[in-house]
Amino acid sequence: MLKHFHFQSSSIMLFALFLVGCSSTSETRSDLAEYSFLDSTKSFLELNSTRSNGAVVDKGNFYPKSAYSFSYRYCANSSQQAKNDVAEYLDLAKRTCDANIGTLVHQETASWCVYNANTVEERPIFSARISSTELWADLCLDGPFVTLRVIENTNAPSNEWLSAAQVLGYQPYSIHRTLISDSDASGVTNYTAQPNVVTQPQVWTEESQFIYTNKGQTVCLFEQPKGSSLGHTYQGAVMQAYKGRVKVLATAKFKGDIRIAPALEKVDWYSEAYIDAAANSWFVCG
Repeated sequence: MLKHFHFQSSSIMLFALFLVGCSSTSETRSDLAEYSFLDSTKSFLELNSTRSNGAVVDKGNFYPKSAYSFSYRYCANSSQQAKNDVAEYLDLAKRTCDANIGTLVHQETASWCVYNANTVEERPIFSARISSTELWADLCLDGPFVTLRVIENTNAPSNEWLSAAQVLGYQPYSIHRTLISDSDASGVTNYTAQPNVVTQPQVWTEESQFIYTNKGQTVCLFEQPKGSSLGHTYQGAVMQAYKGRVKVLATAKFKGDIRIAPALEKVDWYSEAYIDAAANSWFVCG
């Protein structure tokens, strides 16, 4: 198989490791990927000390994120290294998808590897997202801040995985969904930081149910205006829940998405304000 691929030297080692990461359950589970992109990602991070000196972030305590999502961040040595890492990681995602006989479908939240692309039989295999930003230059002295995220099923039944993937951002095939082109996906490194579940109030998770039934709980909401590469996180306490919505008394505003940001950096805001949003727009943050 290797003779059909052309890599950079570092990618040769990585793809060999990724082949070794073949799922032991693939012989009996037709709904699981033969090659794990999560294993490939971890090998990608271990290839040099710059990547391996990062940290796992966004540790979801609630299902389905706790079961399927892996997020990681590190400081690149230079802008060029960050650019190279982004290109190499997206290339790795494509090769892994090809090896699983899948197709990459570039959505606004991430690039999803799927079976039977753009048909009613389309099913997700995994998703890949990587971004590079210099917004926290004081914490990354030599280069940009790189974050990446993988969403993948490793052993769950296919129906359970399909539902979880949709909560985590996968948009099933329809004539209404929004896709971006291959060229746009290769050039744009800042995907939407969170799945757009705000427009899907019918989607409930363990976390949104917990928030809805726990008055006084500290929660946060991330807002990323269209065209913005940063966004802000609002933090406050649950005051009221009604008709699938939660009203929060917000008392703090932070720079970026605090689930992946390297530091809690407050910005000037009101001393307090009420924010009313769908229950699944909020996440537990304290």
